[in-house]
Amino acid sequence: MRLSLKQTEAYDLALNGKNDVILYGGAIRGGKTWWLLLTFIALCSKYPKSRWVIIRENLPNLKRNTIPSLQKILDEGLSLHVESFNQDTYTLKFKNGSQLMFMSENYDQDKDLERFKGLEINGAGCEEISEIQEATFDKLLERTGTWLVKGLKIPSMILATCNPTHNWVKERFYDPWANDNLPDSWAYIQAKITDNPFLPPEYLEGLKRNLPPLQYQRFVEGDWEVIEVGNRFANDWDDETHIKSCWHKKEYPLHISMDFNIDPFGFIFYQIYQDAEGWHFWVFDEATIKAGTIGKAVGEIKRKFTPSDMWRCVITGDYNGNKRELSQADHASNFEQIRRELGIKPKQIQTSANPKHVNSRNDLNYVLYHSGEGKDKIDFRIDPRCENTIRDMRFVEANGEGGIIKSNRKDLHQLADHFDCVRYAVNHKDVMNWIRWRQKLYI
Repeated sequence: MRLSLKQTEAYDLALNGKNDVILYGGAIRGGKTWWLLLTFIALCSKYPKSRWVIIRENLPNLKRNTIPSLQKILDEGLSLHVESFNQDTYTLKFKNGSQLMFMSENYDQDKDLERFKGLEINGAGCEEISEIQEATFDKLLERTGTWLVKGLKIPSMILATCNPTHNWVKERFYDPWANDNLPDSWAYIQAKITDNPFLPPEYLEGLKRNLPPLQYQRFVEGDWEVIEVGNRFANDWDDETHIKSCWHKKEYPLHISMDFNIDPFGFIFYQIYQDAEGWHFWVFDEATIKAGTIGKAVGEIKRKFTPSDMWRCVITGDYNGNKRELSQADHASNFEQIRRELGIKPKQIQTSANPKHVNSRNDLNYVLYHSGEGKDKIDFRIDPRCENTIRDMRFVEANGEGGIIKSNRKDLHQLADHFDCVRYAVNHKDVMNWIRWRQKLYI
């Protein structure tokens, strides 16, 4: 069975056993699935009594795509070392005692990945890794291991495939690779459709004729940097206008806006003030805490700021943080717990009812549109180091009713945690007072 040059490069890299993680990612029809299956068949054949697993997001995709590809490979003469394939358990058994198992992720956050507890494997494959949770990938890293069988050392590794996507996979694999910061034991191989010599030229020509340019650039050329947003919530956002360096000015009060999702717990640090040059709304820093708790949030604030900074700070955010927590002995709310831990006064917690999405969208875009220099403008800017906030401003989308699309937390662009922090900041009385003041100028 012939392999393309890129497939061969990825195959050889996996078989030498020197890498802990290999991602073969990029364009469609680059032969990624076949590489994954062929590599694991080779590993099972090479290492007796080894155990490997291939994970996909759900069972229908596994049955519709991965298993038929496996069957085709076996039918083409690569079943020499195979003993049997159990269609009920999706387990491929080899004559040397090795096993290749196929599982769906079926992610359920409440069960905390219990289905992977006790899973002892040499390595794993993640087909279309961008469709699964980052927590699943981390759990697989935890469960893989190296052991000796009759003196033969079996390597430990995770292999993965995916198409270009703007979620955790890009941030964890492609961005470090593009900036020469990928861990030494990890490898990324760029897959392009043009690397596949087995596709007829007319197929590629048809894609170029029929696909929208951005989709062609992304899925055919394998361009990870392509940004495609339909109905952006912050439709007046502009990178050149709004991404500028800013910093904490000690002479003005510190503002903190919080969103109380637990994973991640996101908040932004900003200031809104007026000086001789006009009004300023600066988001100068952010924090992102995975598996967040009140204690971790308070610890992050104390790490960044001094007691004198906290003396006149203002904390705002998700109004639901005012709900009393039955788990607390005195039923203290999230904001009350934070206030006590920081030692600040009750009046420094300033929240108002969460705005409706459509109203929030109008107010946010009003600020963005009227951002700039001048007495009737507001200098709204976000510092470049606030990567999560900037990502949300670029990508968070609105539905037809003007609400935020954030039903799928597997999509990094639908998390909107830092985006909500910006919305709550705009809803704070200091910003709303500026909006009302400016509107009166032109009545």
